[in-house]
Amino acid sequence: MKPIAAAILVAGAMALVSARQSQVFRTNIDMVALYPLVSSSDGRLVTDLTRDDFTVLDNGRPAAISIFSSDRQPITAALMLDMSASMEDRWLRVRDAATRFVDAIDPADRIRVGSFGSEIALSPYLTADKTLLTRVLREELWPGGSTPLWNAIAAAMQSLTSESGRRTIVIVTDGIDTSSATQRIAMERAVKEMFMVYAVGFEGKGLSARLLDLIVQTGGGHFDLKKTEDLGAAFLRLADELRHQYLIGFTPASLDGQTHTLEVRVNRPGYSARAPRQFVAKQGK
Repeated sequence: MKPIAAAILVAGAMALVSARQSQVFRTNIDMVALYPLVSSSDGRLVTDLTRDDFTVLDNGRPAAISIFSSDRQPITAALMLDMSASMEDRWLRVRDAATRFVDAIDPADRIRVGSFGSEIALSPYLTADKTLLTRVLREELWPGGSTPLWNAIAAAMQSLTSESGRRTIVIVTDGIDTSSATQRIAMERAVKEMFMVYAVGFEGKGLSARLLDLIVQTGGGHFDLKKTEDLGAAFLRLADELRHQYLIGFTPASLDGQTHTLEVRVNRPGYSARAPRQFVAKQGK
């Protein structure tokens, strides 16, 4: 499993709420909010760092950190499940594993369930209601068809367009979609609008190089599971990592409307952080 992090550019007044202490951070300037996940060299999650343990580089130059929190951050995610024909003998396994993810969410979290195969379908509900989410998983998944993976990613992003904070797209699939035009459009949007992309690949052709590249660019993570591995455990690991991301806010040195390189460093030996590799600095007025 690769550690993950997410970032989103926040314009104007911004309120960032921690799910643990309900502490609200506000600012009246354009800034970038990052959600890095830190791990040690042995893969252990590191959750006790302070502001001084981090350095943020904007186009290679250190940026002043104006907001910091190690509190639990709410999850906002679209969970897209591959229901193509090749999944026919595994879709019950996927459904049951996704139910474990739903069981692990907190009241402050919001999840939307979707599937892709013969058609791409997304529930209208973005919610923490576990009863409702479980019903969607049991009654509204439609197996069959091909694997429109990149269209599913695009649809998931569209469904979260109006949401703020961390926006996570989780794809579960055993196949590869080779629609290059859709790939390019989806990749450009994910990077520009700073969606975090996760993928779980298993018992199939594996995750494509383009999807793995998108995961790296957006600060996401992925699993490659074999037939005997526990998909439910992968979902629980996903939930655990999303809960243990830090919150770091900084103001870009230049609000020039350009794409900036981004790096988050941990100022302790043996520790590393994963975060998106670029962001777009909103044009100053």
